[in-house]
Amino acid sequence: MGSRVTNSSTVDSSEIPLCNEKYISVYLNVYDMLPRGKITDMCYKMGVGVFHSSVEILGREYNFGGHDSDYTGVFVTRPKQGPPNVTFKESIAMGYTTMDKEEIKNVIDELSREWHGNTYNLLTRNCNHFSSELCEQLVGKPAPKWINRAAKLGTFFPCIQSNSWIMSSMKKYFSNEVNIPTASSNIEVLKM
Repeated sequence: MGSRVTNSSTVDSSEIPLCNEKYISVYLNVYDMLPRGKITDMCYKMGVGVFHSSVEILGREYNFGGHDSDYTGVFVTRPKQGPPNVTFKESIAMGYTTMDKEEIKNVIDELSREWHGNTYNLLTRNCNHFSSELCEQLVGKPAPKWINRAAKLGTFFPCIQSNSWIMSSMKKYFSNEVNIPTASSNIEVLKM
């Protein structure tokens, strides 16, 4: 489904061609949400794990996270930085879009209006669902299914669902008054 660009030590955003005159590259960045270790590394190689994903385009990485308020849950991070408590695993080259920068901005603005933080659901409307939809709109194909395998399996056992650990880690990045981040900040919330 997209060629993989792996190992963050060998892939730098500056090395990835972000755009030329007609085509703009789109990457799906994948993060492991579980603590690092031999077991999680082995599971990852088999396509098993709990993952966060986001979409990198034009030097910005678009994410979705949950919070309690009725405004967007879409936020921007520096490429391959991700939200707190995740470990970067790989970038997947999803393809190219022929949209210009303004068309890309319009797609992201529209999704930001549709993806409010209070609609986040760990199993049925999470960061991976958002990333898949954004990829589909930009390059015409969704994210690989293995990215959201844990959520799919979790739908068979809804009694184990807990949004609280996601909500608590994301809460500090969302407030009723969204501020422009400082130069050292890693996260920017899109104001809609």
